[in-house]
Amino acid sequence: MRLLAAFSALALSAAGAGAQEAGRAGAGVIVGDPTGVTLKVFPRSTLAVDAGIGFSGDAAFYADALWYAWDLLPKPGEGTLGAYLGAGPRIETKRDATFGIRAVGGVSYWLPRHPVELFLEAGPVFVLAPDTGTDVDAGVGVRVYWGGSGP
Repeated sequence: MRLLAAFSALALSAAGAGAQEAGRAGAGVIVGDPTGVTLKVFPRSTLAVDAGIGFSGDAAFYADALWYAWDLLPKPGEGTLGAYLGAGPRIETKRDATFGIRAVGGVSYWLPRHPVELFLEAGPVFVLAPDTGTDVDAGVGVRVYWGGSGP
């Protein structure tokens, strides 16, 4: 119930914001669990889809829908700061592969005058198969975007 309330609050606060250009795409690296490569595209200014392949012992694959709020955090003197919440599937290869749903929250800072995003994210992974349980994903990363110079 708290997660639903948080998603609702984030969606409402993001409704009027337009800090990110729709159609922008980027690629980069994330360090943490899992450590690997990450891609992100913004179909709308307040909605992004990210995907990643990471290696923290085993290979992990994930994809998330992310809802952005560009007016939730204080505005920095330069650049753009946004917060996001999201969720999506996560598969980890092991002797027996696991499948789960990843919930993620994060903060994203866009450098002024450059198409570069610095981000920090974390959240639980609800493992559904072959057994149930929980795990945690967390990381810090950077992405470079093409198609513009920043949000």
